[in-house]
Amino acid sequence: MTDPLRPRDRDANSTPAVGRRRLLAATVPALLAGCLVESSEGSADGTGGETGAGEADAGGAETDGATESLSDGDEPAAQSEGESDEESVPESVGPDGSGLVVTATEIFEVTTDGFETTVRARFTVENRGRFTYGTVLFRVDAYATRPSSSEREAVGETYVRQQYTSDDRFVDGTEQFVVDITFRNSASAARAHPDWYEVDAAVRRAEPV
Repeated sequence: MTDPLRPRDRDANSTPAVGRRRLLAATVPALLAGCLVESSEGSADGTGGETGAGEADAGGAETDGATESLSDGDEPAAQSEGESDEESVPESVGPDGSGLVVTATEIFEVTTDGFETTVRARFTVENRGRFTYGTVLFRVDAYATRPSSSEREAVGETYVRQQYTSDDRFVDGTEQFVVDITFRNSASAARAHPDWYEVDAAVRRAEPV
């Protein structure tokens, strides 16, 4: 004879089994989530930290290498500057850089010929520079004046170009140059006498060798 209460008992017993399966199903994702969280934290604390440190070390090594290369490159630059400063001879120099100085001027003759007056003068130049010159260009200006007067009037000018031979350069010491400055008589009312004229001489260009 079948017990009428058995089916009810089976239903009652089966209900807790279903509940346990649901509980297990809910627990597994939670455990997996915990594993994922631990794995992420491990990556951040372990592999990520090691990678960052490695990159920082590599960057530091690259920076040190760049500094060393720049430091090494400074020495050749300094050497090249020193070599360029040893002796470089320019093609030409101006009045300020030539080292040529006009130390004296002197008018020793004034002549008149027809409508022209010629002032003959001598000037002395000293080489105080470091170059030896093969060619030198001077400008000489003549002025009409009066004895014991500071006033003067420009009446003429000329250029003197001195070119030295290979065995007779302007190395040092002094050189004297004689020059004639000719101008129209109408340019000056001064007498034809050295006391009534003055001259100035200046270096315009010098070519070292």
